[in-house]
Amino acid sequence: MGLPSTERSPVSMTMQEDTIASPASGGHVRALRQLLPVAAVATLSLVACSGDDSGESGGAGDDPQAALEAAGQLLTEAESVRFTVEGQDLPDSGTIVVGAEGIAVPPGSFEGGVRVKSGALSSTVDVVSIDGQLWAQLPMTDGYEEMDAESLDFGDPGKLIDPDEGVSLLLRSGAEVTSADQVRVDGEVYDQIESVIPGELVDAILAISDPDADVQATWSLDPDTGQLRQAALTGPFYEGGEQTYVVSLDDYDDPAEISAPTG
Repeated sequence: MGLPSTERSPVSMTMQEDTIASPASGGHVRALRQLLPVAAVATLSLVACSGDDSGESGGAGDDPQAALEAAGQLLTEAESVRFTVEGQDLPDSGTIVVGAEGIAVPPGSFEGGVRVKSGALSSTVDVVSIDGQLWAQLPMTDGYEEMDAESLDFGDPGKLIDPDEGVSLLLRSGAEVTSADQVRVDGEVYDQIESVIPGELVDAILAISDPDADVQATWSLDPDTGQLRQAALTGPFYEGGEQTYVVSLDDYDDPAEISAPTG
């Protein structure tokens, strides 16, 4: 039926005033009384198809777990995906991962930048990750150095698309899986599914201060393709409260090749 419209189409019936007012037109009055219930039913039917623009149940409502697993399979089979990560409600102190952008290529490669803030200083760390091996170019340096992701205070971005440790695993591993209302993001309408994920699984791709805690996930799927287009992950990524990282996925299957940096 499509996304609900705020415009309603009332049922209109045109009748002559003298037909209603004249006592001599009893047959017409009886006919009018018979038509009124029909008109009421028609009006209610049209209203039911209208409503407001706050959201409606999506196609994932019948089996949300199957929809998540299918989205995970599509991600695993993709030739490449562009990831964008944005943090929300982040702490003001300490070393904080503000966001990241880049291209991921299966089974476990990533090339892009991670935006980091430490106190009043902000910087972007360029990274290349290939099958668990990570190189980073730190600010004010001339080239890439091989490094450990933990020493940079963020997870290995190459695992984002890893079928055994990345987003595909998170899609398959949730509990309390439920369908939510559809949502509009940048003009596109997506089906939403909510689940709860163990923090230790999230820690592989986004470092979390308490891996024993649960992470609340809201998944946004394209109702036409079934692809995952956005994931909002909320949990104790840093001490002192909960934060949210919104992961957006675009440009599925664009040609891409990632190789180790030469310097």
